[in-house]
Amino acid sequence: MACELAGDHYLDRPSTCRNCGDGFVFTAQQQREAYEVRKAYIWQQRVLCAPCWQQRVHLVGELKRIRSRWARERASVKRDPQALRQWRDVLAQLPRYGLREDRAQRAMVDRLWATAARIEV
Repeated sequence: MACELAGDHYLDRPSTCRNCGDGFVFTAQQQREAYEVRKAYIWQQRVLCAPCWQQRVHLVGELKRIRSRWARERASVKRDPQALRQWRDVLAQLPRYGLREDRAQRAMVDRLWATAARIEV
């Protein structure tokens, strides 16, 4: 059950983080915010503790920044093994935080990184 109600009130729900295994509480106030203010789907469950959620937000932001740079400077990024390594690392970490693995993008970055690393040596 995603949302526990006692009369008109939500109840705190203890849970375990999918990523780190630490316990956390999806508080009644957080549930109210999610379901009534942000209009989240009622069966949505919180699966990450606050620190892991912040790391996920950070990684998604990094991925957006990297993709934006790729769109602007494709030729230079293709020759930059450090940038490609960072892109690979971000793509590798995201599935731990509940996001689907983008295998096609990961394969593309792996090929580019291998080529850039050979050129640099």
